[in-house]
Amino acid sequence: MKKLLKYLKIVITIAVLGFFVYYFINNKEDLLKVLSVPILPLVGIMISYSIVFYLNGVFIKVILKTFKKKISLIESFYVSVISSLGNYFLPMRGGAVIRSVYLKKNFEFPYEYFVSTLYGYYIIVFLVNAFVGLISLVVISMKYGITSIPLYLFFGGLFVAMLVLSFVKFPVKKIKGSKNKVIDKVLSVIKNILEGWNMIVENKRLLISLIVITLVALVAGIALFYFEFRALSIDASIMNVILYNCLSGVSLLVSITPGSLGIREGIFSITSDILGISNEQIMQLALLDRGVSVIVLVVLFVPLYTIVSFKKRYEASK
Repeated sequence: MKKLLKYLKIVITIAVLGFFVYYFINNKEDLLKVLSVPILPLVGIMISYSIVFYLNGVFIKVILKTFKKKISLIESFYVSVISSLGNYFLPMRGGAVIRSVYLKKNFEFPYEYFVSTLYGYYIIVFLVNAFVGLISLVVISMKYGITSIPLYLFFGGLFVAMLVLSFVKFPVKKIKGSKNKVIDKVLSVIKNILEGWNMIVENKRLLISLIVITLVALVAGIALFYFEFRALSIDASIMNVILYNCLSGVSLLVSITPGSLGIREGIFSITSDILGISNEQIMQLALLDRGVSVIVLVVLFVPLYTIVSFKKRYEASK
């Protein structure tokens, strides 16, 4: 079953990539529009993405510090960049493997600890995105008269679920496995989330740090998509951009392709009416977003790799 799911994800990824290639070959005007974006919003996108990757590095540093492991901001930023590159270019969550090997080799940090805390952190991420998503839906409904009952139900259900997980202390140790592999996998994820959350709430300093990271990341994400919309001359309100960002944030729930390629776009296509964008614009945004993020990662990788490598050689020579 596990191998079947693995191959299914690979097949889906190849199919999605094939669709994107086919689409832009047959819609060259969309490709040309992405390639001719103005410089100023492009710079804004690159700066916003740099902040996002830096915040991922801050998250890594905060987690390691919780377990009494010391890592510099430069090196944690570097780990964020190489793991993000892995997510784009390697199959089956290659970035997670790179991060796991790096932290284990250089800091003797068990990956299980990182995963548990990361899953607990998702409660904060989904709670914030669901709450802000609901607010944006209300404002859009009041101001533009456009309502999406499915989105209200989705964000409302997600918000309530995260609130329950936040305030109700579940007996994690009593969660037992199942003979059914799919159910066992789901139970394992739930157990990791609850264990991670229990670990976070017991450390108030860690909890506050993760809330701050989440809020700053939310603002950075909104700025990122605002610049992307402006770069492609998409006429959408700030509330549409905020809703777009929240939907992007919760797409982690179904992240089965590198960089959620195709998954996010499918979600945006279903909700395009309330987002105020067309399917053509969704495809343009997808290409611009993925293209610039990869360029930023490569640009950041070179100096960070040089600095971290030099630092390690210097420390080894002492």
